[in-house]
Amino acid sequence: MSNRILNVFPGQDDSTRLVLARESGLDGQSQLVLRQENFSPHVGWFVQSRLAMDAAQAAALKMTLTSNLMDQSGDDSERASASATPAATTLKLHAAIAG
Repeated sequence: MSNRILNVFPGQDDSTRLVLARESGLDGQSQLVLRQENFSPHVGWFVQSRLAMDAAQAAALKMTLTSNLMDQSGDDSERASASATPAATTLKLHAAIAG
């Protein structure tokens, strides 16, 4: 099994992070994985929880994030007309290059 880290998003403090990775199994199939990781001085980084996505789920996530970002980039008149609808939750992701 191979594991390639695509990005690391910092957590609330220095001991938590969200990792986006591509994992490939022995059969050659790869999947996108989100891992919530914690740090311990005794063991280093370890996976607290893991969410694997198939290709269709990854595409749907990309479409959702892209459309939400595009909706938020409109001008003030568009925002004023949209104020009658509930506000969307803003995702604040701090980009960090995995190293």
